[in-house]
Amino acid sequence: MGTRQSIVAVVASGVLAASCSSETRPGDTDLRSSGVGIVAEGCSLTAQLASGIVIDRPGQVVTVAHAIAGATSISVVDHANDVYPATVRAFDKDRDLAVLDVPGLDAPALHRAPGRVGPGATLTWSRDDGVTYDEVNVSKQLTVTIEDIYVEEITERRGIEVRGEVGPGDSGGAVLSSTGGVIGIIYAQSRTRQGVGFATDSSELDALLRTMSSSSSTVANGRCG
Repeated sequence: MGTRQSIVAVVASGVLAASCSSETRPGDTDLRSSGVGIVAEGCSLTAQLASGIVIDRPGQVVTVAHAIAGATSISVVDHANDVYPATVRAFDKDRDLAVLDVPGLDAPALHRAPGRVGPGATLTWSRDDGVTYDEVNVSKQLTVTIEDIYVEEITERRGIEVRGEVGPGDSGGAVLSSTGGVIGIIYAQSRTRQGVGFATDSSELDALLRTMSSSSSTVANGRCG
């Protein structure tokens, strides 16, 4: 059963100076190659950095909405440090989720899985280290009462609490189950408890993907925060 909780958190995003299959096991090289970096430009003199994950099919990347909100240029960096332009297929300010279309990105896609408490891992990206795999523990399933990405309205969504290292730039990274399924998308680290992070439950991603058009049309990605 989930727990209802109001989360006090800080979004785990970074800035840059302007200038799989169900048989895959956590720790396999293929898992790390499914993680990507996000570089979003256009809202300030610095680019917004975040993590992302290839889900369901090659070229489909999920990240957090707050990292790409209002951006006029969005790029995806793969595990080999190759850079691809991306367009926005879905954007949800309340769920803090976005889906990108990245033609030419052939990184393997991971599958979605139901959230669960227990051992897991995260896949996150940084400019210095590339995609990093870290073991974590999923400690709780939550019903989260939180402000939208513009801090204008109160919304509610399903989430999970993660005990492990979650830091700047990790937003948009994946929380994985013990069998390598994506059970959550990281959006924040706790302001009050060291070593605690929060992710949006995969059920919210399921709901967002169901709203996507079958065509290749793009959608607006909101405004700068």
